[in-house]
Amino acid sequence: MLWLNLAWRNLWRNRTRTLVLLLVISGSLTFVAWMQNIACGSYDKMIEEAVRMGSGHLSFHHPGYPAERLTEQYFLRSQAMPLLAGRTGIAAILPRLYVSALARSSRDNRAIMMLGVDFDLEKQVNPLLKETKTVAGHIPASDTQKLAYIGIKLAENLRIDIGNKLVVMFQDLSGEINSKLYRVGGIFKSGVTQLDSSTIFVNRISLAEGLGNRDALHELAVLLDSRDDLPKHLRQLKGACAEIHGLSVYSWEETSKQIADAIKIDSTQFKFMIFLLYILVTVGTVNLLLMSIIERTREFGLLRAIGLDKRRIGWLITCEALLLGSLGALIGLVATTVLSFYSWHYGIDFSAMFGEAEVAGMLFDMRINSSWEWGWMFGLAAAMIIVVLLASIYPVRKALRIAPAEAMKRH
Repeated sequence: MLWLNLAWRNLWRNRTRTLVLLLVISGSLTFVAWMQNIACGSYDKMIEEAVRMGSGHLSFHHPGYPAERLTEQYFLRSQAMPLLAGRTGIAAILPRLYVSALARSSRDNRAIMMLGVDFDLEKQVNPLLKETKTVAGHIPASDTQKLAYIGIKLAENLRIDIGNKLVVMFQDLSGEINSKLYRVGGIFKSGVTQLDSSTIFVNRISLAEGLGNRDALHELAVLLDSRDDLPKHLRQLKGACAEIHGLSVYSWEETSKQIADAIKIDSTQFKFMIFLLYILVTVGTVNLLLMSIIERTREFGLLRAIGLDKRRIGWLITCEALLLGSLGALIGLVATTVLSFYSWHYGIDFSAMFGEAEVAGMLFDMRINSSWEWGWMFGLAAAMIIVVLLASIYPVRKALRIAPAEAMKRH
């Protein structure tokens, strides 16, 4: 305790230098910890919107479908649904079909992707099937088999409007060419050019009958109440699928690999930025501590002359660094908590700077609510204290090399 008291008094002998160093330490920690919370909040938002628009937290497919996405790589709904019966923690189950087709109106034709969905189920969770995305008409009901919900660019290219007919031609499960007639029931605008220009949503049963098997699915997307339960469900369902031929289960990281890779790359870049910032803090701390040592050279020489050994002088300087790092880390944690509470509760809207972000063909709202990454916050604070302690090694060695007589004569 004596050494901490002495170290505390020494720090405030030069208040300006100490305050500057505290500002550097706490400010750097606040910046990286708060930005980490915002980054993790943005990752959570990306994942949640991706699983709702894409293949769910986990999904069932034919084993070859995720890589090749061929129409004939299907499985039966009756194979997968019993595996989910009675399972808790499931928010939604979404059966889907994906079929490449040619859409033809009386004026033009376009290559498109036709999605067979249960509209009433999808409207509850899928961001694309929200009334706010509808620019004309309405989203068809699940019991309506002859209405299509199409992208605005596709409607413009085919020169059709609400109520107009279009014919879609596709290959059925036996390899034969089939066609279906639909009327435009609604037109949507997602903001993603690829989706708006080449996507048609139709009734799943209607499309399945056109393919030749009413029970056929290309995907059974499963949304969970909590992403934390994903490893448990995935492990159990993989074991169950191993006994069923032609059926496999995948996590969102496998089916939405571009999103997962984008998150990993961004996270790696952020960690590298933290590393560089901590190096700058180290350099600044070494500089300021070294200035303090030089100014107190005569004092250290006098202490050595009256019998204080090198170890205790080194311990005194180390205590000063420990107090600086600890106080700076504490201030940084408090500031991070305040800023994170605001960004968690109210969110931060980046849309003015970036608009809506498009990643892997999906559009994400840029209003971000930060998450609470307590492990990261305390880990970064502990790392900051360690950085300051490491930064004190060179100044300590400098102080210990001072010869008492030389220090008292020249300083």
